[in-house]
Order: sequence, then structure tokens, then C-alpha cells
Amino acid sequence: MKYYPMFLDLKGRRCLVVGGGQVAQRKVTTLVECGAEVILIAPEVTDVLKEYVTGGRITHRIGNFTPSSLENTFMVIGATNDPTMNSRIAKEAAARGILHNIVDQPEDCSFILPSILARGDLTLAVSTAGRSPALAKKIRRQLEDQIGEEYGRFLEIMGLVRKRLLQENRPSAENKILFETLVESDLLSQCRNGNHEGIDRRLQEILGPDYTLDKLQNGCK
Repeated sequence: MKYYPMFLDLKGRRCLVVGGGQVAQRKVTTLVECGAEVILIAPEVTDVLKEYVTGGRITHRIGNFTPSSLENTFMVIGATNDPTMNSRIAKEAAARGILHNIVDQPEDCSFILPSILARGDLTLAVSTAGRSPALAKKIRRQLEDQIGEEYGRFLEIMGLVRKRLLQENRPSAENKILFETLVESDLLSQCRNGNHEGIDRRLQEILGPDYTLDKLQNGCK
């Protein structure tokens, strides 16, 4: 089966997670990091999930799943240790047109989750269409050795540069050349080395004397 790859904006959207174990904990953590409104249904939960609840980051409904649990839900993840219950969650969600992912039961999913490598705003997703999650994890681990934290730092700078250039109303063709020049330069290496002066030097060479990291971060021209 061929899946359509996409990235969802979950900020403020209600996402339901059924289950309170380690698997549910991983799913909840990712959803919280993406700004979702997370509702957790489970009789018992892990200590980490308890901390999320006491910290006001998620809502815990003690008990078991019922069809009414899906009211006003954008997406649901079934992560219980009961395959029959998980299949029921999928059936009820499908009947309501709600996106649903059932852990380790791809045949019950309307979408599957990839193995993810995150470096700041850079997200790399590896999927095997559910055929071998182990292979997806292996590839992700290989990428971890190649894609370091400097990529997140680099993207922060590129985002600041993009905002500033768009404010200057330069021709889009000129901006395109500047963006590509920055990407092809050694700016990434300067980020890897934490070389503040090197970053400033490269920004100024490519964009002009008014472009420094401090000015970009402070919104100065």
C-alpha cells in the first residue's frame, strides 16, 4: 500500500490517546511537543504521564474508552495492550471520519507514523509503509550520526534571514539566489563549530554589512 506523506499542524487540535503505558507515553510526548490539546484515557498511567497531567500539559480521563470519548476529536491514537479494544477504537473513529492510528496494527490505521529524527525545526521522517519499523529505526539511527544539532541552529538563522529579506521587499528571484548561496556556503559548518564570528562573517559577505547574528535575533536593521 502506498501512503501519502504529509506533515500535520496539530497546534490547538484535540488529540485523543487511549492507553497509559510506555508506548502511549511516547505518543503523548510527541503530540505535546507539537502543541496539540491532548486527552489521555486510561485507568493507570506512567509516572511521566502523571507529571504531564499535574503540570497541566494534558488532560487525563480515568477509565476506559467509549464511543463518546471521540466527541470533538481531530485524531486518535490507540495504544492499549488489548488488540480487540484497539480495533474497536479504529472502527468507531473510522465511522466518524476521524484520523486514527493503532499501534502495531497497521490494518486498523487510517495513517501510520514514521520513525522521526528532529533537529530543531528540521524533521526527517522514515517510513517503510508499515512493512519493517525496525528498518525505519535503523535508518533513522544512521541519520542521527550524519545530521547533528547544528542543523537546528542553521535553520534558526535561515528563518531569521528569510523574515528580514521578505521585509525588505527584494525581488523573489534575488531572494532565491541569496537563500541558495547561504545553503551552499560553509554557514552550516560555522554553526557546527559554534563560531559566532564565522557566522557573522559569512552572513555579511553574502547579505551585506547590516546582517549579523545579533541584529537578526534582536530584529534590528
